[in-house]
Amino acid sequence: MSLFQAKRALPFHDSSALFLSWITMLMVFVATLALLGALSINNVIAIWQRGVSGALTIQVPTYLPNGEARGDAVQQDIAKTSEILDATRGVISYSVVSDDKMSDLLSPWIDDSKAIPELPLPKLLDVQINADVFDFFTLKDQLAKVAPLVQADAHRITLMHLIETGRRIQQMLSFILLLLILTTAFTVVYTSSSTLAVHQPTIHILHMMGAKDSSIAAQYASRDFMRALMGGVIGLLLAIPLGWLCSRMLMPEQLPLLQGASLSWTAWSVILCLPLGIALLAFITALLTVLKILRRAI
Repeated sequence: MSLFQAKRALPFHDSSALFLSWITMLMVFVATLALLGALSINNVIAIWQRGVSGALTIQVPTYLPNGEARGDAVQQDIAKTSEILDATRGVISYSVVSDDKMSDLLSPWIDDSKAIPELPLPKLLDVQINADVFDFFTLKDQLAKVAPLVQADAHRITLMHLIETGRRIQQMLSFILLLLILTTAFTVVYTSSSTLAVHQPTIHILHMMGAKDSSIAAQYASRDFMRALMGGVIGLLLAIPLGWLCSRMLMPEQLPLLQGASLSWTAWSVILCLPLGIALLAFITALLTVLKILRRAI
């Protein structure tokens, strides 16, 4: 029997068609949102990592919390901090930011530049580091022991915690994607097995007429490919507007920490290929499942 004749004889009109399309639509819908989130978080983490690598700022307060000037204690803390930096692994260089440079940095934000020297500003140490070997928390603990008032880049700690949280969210989204892939594969296995069981007499007749297992399996796989592709495209079309709406609600102007969350064309290409990827998974799974069942029945 020819492949075309087998295709016409195979019983493709059954309830599993709608079931597979619906399941694939839901899988791609959730997978698209998960992938959008994972890729966006990856971009944001890259920006955050640049913010915590390469440089470090250490503040030496010039006034006590009650407003009293610290006087010579400031230079003593700078000297102690310098000793610790000299002995800290990963510190490339450091320098004390001069008052003139501090004034230049603040002048765009303060109208009266003459008032800058009168402000209770801390002394700053600009530290260049090798992020691969530098241990921020070790430095922070050492400073707390010898100079309790010295602060080492407090926002750096916040960024490091945010990076760790972002990575955990990425891991969770990756786990969700894995579950969706496995669910799709198991769904195809179930629909293929149940369809073969229901139409076993017809397939037996096709075998008697000369149809090969590979021909029958290819037709079932092609059927599942088209139904999965159709459901996947619908799921993608439903998910993209929702993802766009979420991105508008989290605009960088309102949440500066999320600046850079927009996706590149490469990332969008990966997302747009989701229906095709799910359809190929359905095709391969159906092909292998049907071949295994038919050969076992021989």
